[in-house]
Amino acid sequence: MINGTDRILYIKWNDDFLPIGCLTSDSFDESVDMLDTTTRDNQGWKTSTPTNQSYNISFDGVLINTNFNGGDFTKVSYDRLRVLKRNRTLIEWQIKDNDLTFVDSGFGYITSLSDSANLDEFVTFSASIVGYGQPNSTSEISFTLQDGNENIVQDGNNNDIITG
Repeated sequence: MINGTDRILYIKWNDDFLPIGCLTSDSFDESVDMLDTTTRDNQGWKTSTPTNQSYNISFDGVLINTNFNGGDFTKVSYDRLRVLKRNRTLIEWQIKDNDLTFVDSGFGYITSLSDSANLDEFVTFSASIVGYGQPNSTSEISFTLQDGNENIVQDGNNNDIITG
């Protein structure tokens, strides 16, 4: 089991990967567009085939000063994310756990950013990154196929690794 506390989202800022400060949650969602198909054998049942893939990273945090005098310049928060979103900057991101068992990385655009200020509570923010291209994963083994006497494992990038 992996504790969510141990998984941190980083954004590249001035050539350094900095953590999202006071990150309270993050999620990584992948999807694939499906193209409807028709064959003689459909017999009234819908069929489809996968086409383009995409991903989205949503995250939330507690707002801290990371860009102005007196701020914590070792993190990224709402103020820096707002600069990246408004400038339509293609960002580089990483998600890592503490022991580096799972490391995902890629590029994307910040497509949404909002804050919430409730009475007697810390100001929080939510943001979303839409992926640009294929994400990379150092821990990715997607499935195993049996090919004669050899096991073929695909690494998630459609590359076959023969294991024996």
